[in-house]
This record gives sequence, C-alpha cells and structure tokens, in this order.
Amino acid sequence: MNISIPRPLINLSISFNSISEIQKDVEYRLPFTVNNLTININILLPPQFPQEKPIISVFPPIRHHLMDKQGVYVACPLISSVCIIVESFTMHSDLGKIVQSILDELWKNPPVLAPNSTSFPYISQLTDMNEQEDILLEQFVNLPQLKQVINDKDDLVKSIEELAKKNLLLEPSLETKRQAVLDKYEQLTQLKTMFEKKMQRQHELSESCSASALQARLKVAAHEAEEESDTIAEDFLEGKTEIDDFLSSFMEKRTICHCRRAKEEKLQQAITMRSQFHAPL
Repeated sequence: MNISIPRPLINLSISFNSISEIQKDVEYRLPFTVNNLTININILLPPQFPQEKPIISVFPPIRHHLMDKQGVYVACPLISSVCIIVESFTMHSDLGKIVQSILDELWKNPPVLAPNSTSFPYISQLTDMNEQEDILLEQFVNLPQLKQVINDKDDLVKSIEELAKKNLLLEPSLETKRQAVLDKYEQLTQLKTMFEKKMQRQHELSESCSASALQARLKVAAHEAEEESDTIAEDFLEGKTEIDDFLSSFMEKRTICHCRRAKEEKLQQAITMRSQFHAPL
C-alpha cells in the first residue's frame, strides 16, 4: 500500500540532514548553532497540516525580533521578509525554505538567550505543573491533538444522533412494509397449499383418465354386462320372466356388452400403436 507523504514534509527531510523526527508526522527537531549558542528549532505540525501552518518554536528561549515576548515561538511581531513567508504559509508552501529563511535570519542577526534562561529553562515550569494539577490540566486541555480528538468525538456523536433520528422516522414505514411482507408470505403459503391440492387432484384425474385405466374399466364393465345378460337368460329358462321382458332386457344387456368390448378392443389397438410409435429406434 502506498502512503501519501505531504510535499512540505518531503522538502523538509531533503533540506536538512540533521533534522530528527520526535513524533512521526507530528514533531521534528533541528539543532542550529550560531556564536557558540546551540538552539533547537522545534517544528510542530497541527492535525490539519498542511491546510494549517506549522507551529515553530525554539529551545532554549531566545531574544530575537522573530520571536514572541517569551522567546519561545516564532511569532513575527515585526514586519520582515521572513515573517511574510511564514505568515503566508499554504498547503503548497515549501516548509524547507521557510525553516531555512528563519535560520538565515538568525545567522544574520544572532540571537541571545532570554533573561533567566538556563540550559534547562523549563525545569521551574515543569515543577510548577507537577505541584499544581490545575496548571497541568490546563496545558493538557490546550493540546491541539486533544482539541482535535474532542472535535472529532463531537462530530461523531452528532452524526450518530442524526442517523438515529432518521432511523426512528423510518420505523413506521419499515413496520408497515414488514407487516405487508408477512401478509404476502401468509397468502403465498395458502396459495401453495391450494396449488399442491389441485396438483394432487389433477394427478389423480390424469391417472383415472389414462388409456390403460379406461381400458380396464371398459373390460370390467363389459364383463358385468355379460354376467347380467347371463342372469337374465337363466331367469327366463327357469320361467321367472316372460318372453317379451326377457327379449328386451337380454338384448339391451348384450348390446351394451358388445359395445363395451368393441370400445375396449379399439382402445387396445390405439395403445399398441402409440407404444410402437414412441418406441426407441
């Protein structure tokens, strides 16, 4: 994965070999010596860098026209070419050139240590912070990184609240659609049950109306008509029926029997021809 490094940082690392990285992409330190006075130039990059300009400070505090009253931060209280370069910083500015212009100005106009400045000018300040928790807390609260974290947290909470409100507004519509889906599913279940019953009925009718089933029924019906005619003949021979009744009943049953047998034979022929037609070659 390629990591995009801001152009100002690239220029800074190329311009100064002695620069050291205190905290990656956040704080850098560059030692500088003039008139036997060694100064550490600290470059602090804010969270929105390079949209926001860097914070440049020195250690130990010095007296110079580029510095603030405490001699710690490059504040440019006086108008100069260096100050114009520093104050007009943009995301396209060359951070290396800005630092170099500060060094050049310090070289041309050597600074001096600020009054009451020693090799460890922050010892008393650190002691006060250690003894007084309110001062330590104030320093901690004013850290740019903490402010950025707080702002990010507030933005995140706000976005979550807005999303929750939108979800609550969508809840009635979602519930309505959910109920509609449940109704459709119930309707689908009922239709499926009806379909399965009708498919079963259709299968039963198809089986009962098949050619083989019809042939079997015709065969049984023809046999039943033949038996009925034989019974009528026996009754006549035993004198149980008159001749006119016998003739009409016997002829009727025999006619039915012969018709059914004829239909059975034709159906058998049709089944045979169909099986031959669909037989594999």
